[in-house]
Amino acid sequence: MLTPAAAHSITGASRAVALLRGLGVALAAALAGTAAFAEQEPEPPATEPAAAEEAAAAASAKPAYSFLPLDYTPARGVTFGSSGLTIGGFSTFELERPDREETELALDSVNFLVLYEPVDSLRFFGELEVGDLFSWESGSEEVESDPNAFFERLYAEYGASDALNFRFGKFQTPVGRWNLTPAEPFTWLATGPAIVEEGFDEHQTGVAIHGSFYPEKRVVSYWVYGQVIDAFDAESDDDPADRSVGGRLEYGDARGAWSFGASLLGSKKDGEWAATGGVDAKLRIGERLELSSEALVSGGDVPGRDYWGAFVEAAYPLDQLSPKLAKLYLVGRVEHFDLSGAEAVQLVDFGLTWLPKDWLNLKVGYRAAIENAGDLNDGLKLSFSVLF
Repeated sequence: MLTPAAAHSITGASRAVALLRGLGVALAAALAGTAAFAEQEPEPPATEPAAAEEAAAAASAKPAYSFLPLDYTPARGVTFGSSGLTIGGFSTFELERPDREETELALDSVNFLVLYEPVDSLRFFGELEVGDLFSWESGSEEVESDPNAFFERLYAEYGASDALNFRFGKFQTPVGRWNLTPAEPFTWLATGPAIVEEGFDEHQTGVAIHGSFYPEKRVVSYWVYGQVIDAFDAESDDDPADRSVGGRLEYGDARGAWSFGASLLGSKKDGEWAATGGVDAKLRIGERLELSSEALVSGGDVPGRDYWGAFVEAAYPLDQLSPKLAKLYLVGRVEHFDLSGAEAVQLVDFGLTWLPKDWLNLKVGYRAAIENAGDLNDGLKLSFSVLF
């Protein structure tokens, strides 16, 4: 974790405002430039990482294996006949080689995804994470294992229509893009952005109303949510807010060629409040290059919530170089993170992601500090994710 000072940075706040203004101009220019792409009606890439709920849901595709009432499709789980119950999940092995530190090999976690849809309009979803199964550092003669289990997500949802859904329970905080699908099998890079890892609570425990409208060839999505009860099943190193309220609005092409979003979150901790605002964008140029970006600014009286930052991430398939490189992607991210009372952090992440099968995701990447790494270590990271 980056250690914040208690004092607020007036200079950082003014730069944050300038950043948002500049990004707003850039987004407006990009929106104008993407109008031509929108008219070409490009198809979305089939290999784009999917959301965790979709990986757990029953697929319309023919199951790979069947046994009595059970149907199993790799990466889409086991469906139990017509009961509406589907169980799937994923697991990730990681090898980290930080500069100036020992190499670590670990089974990061095994996550079980359970979806139950007794009727079309009602569903129950849970993600149970079993973590700290084992880790080993070079130079050590012992393998550490301290298994624990907690619910990453657990909620019930009623869908009146595409435009109106009601959710209650523990769910991902809908701020920006990365935090909506943060599990490693569903992201391009093995390491997460500092502004997401350090900037706000990853989860909310409360209520949400969300939905999507489809005017012509566009899609408008919205979220209104709040943490109205104490955080449920938080990790031991989390220090979540006591209460919060927020919203998100996104506008884009219905085929996924481009979209733009804005988020706002207010958090209360020990009687103090902090506000976080952000904008984000995604653009697919042709059918190959995918770009995404987020910018966040936060301020208030809650310690550790006075910061601003932004990142730009890209993914590009290499199959045109050679057929042997099919489903191999060159990926990268550049990021700036400025926490009040600490030196600004500028990072670059780059590497390769290979998706040889729907159920297999392999990544190798290197994170380096362009300027000041803070407490974030430079180094190499390899990950091997399996969806079941």
